[in-house]
Amino acid sequence: PEKKKEMDALETEEFNRAQKAVLRNPAIWILALSSAFMYISRYAVNSWGVFYLQAEKGYSTLDASFIISISSVFGIVGTMFSGVISDRFFGGRRNIPALIFGLMNVFALCLFLLVPGVHFWMDALAMMLFGLGIGVLICFLGGLMAVDIAPRNASGAALGVVGIASYIGAGLQDVMSGVLIEGHKTIRSGVEVYDFTYINWFWIGSAILSVFFALWVWNAKQK
Repeated sequence: PEKKKEMDALETEEFNRAQKAVLRNPAIWILALSSAFMYISRYAVNSWGVFYLQAEKGYSTLDASFIISISSVFGIVGTMFSGVISDRFFGGRRNIPALIFGLMNVFALCLFLLVPGVHFWMDALAMMLFGLGIGVLICFLGGLMAVDIAPRNASGAALGVVGIASYIGAGLQDVMSGVLIEGHKTIRSGVEVYDFTYINWFWIGSAILSVFFALWVWNAKQK
């Protein structure tokens, strides 16, 4: 019994040490920031994409909803194949595909937000690329990369840190987007007109910052 108590005490001590190691690991926090900024761009499109297409580009509600739904479908595809992509083509490394799909996310947002007018197939393509990029990044930034860095017996703590940061980013996005959109609204001849310049750069800038912070943990390894 005494030996069992000693072993249990050692296991508990090792577990606590691993949990503290996660909280003291800068790479985990940087990865959490990267995921948080990715979630800003993700939920920006999910929450405001239909409104943006209607107010800025003049789409009907039906067409705008269809275009945004494309990102959800391809997000599932990206999530399904994220592990296969990293394991088969990159030898299990997450950093290279995270960079590639992070840049894809930035490019898709630029295509979606910075090309004016109604271009149905271009906007649909943008949402295809956006969905694929976000689907992969959710798995890498929000999961696999954190598990790779964290001690094996503290992977849950690492996922918790990244998950909390991600949803804080998603919540802040809704507040900031609402403020920026409403704050740059004018009334012309009784019609509400929105200036999306600042919101565009907020969303695109968040995607760029996500890539930037992901590069900071390029060579991070398990301690």
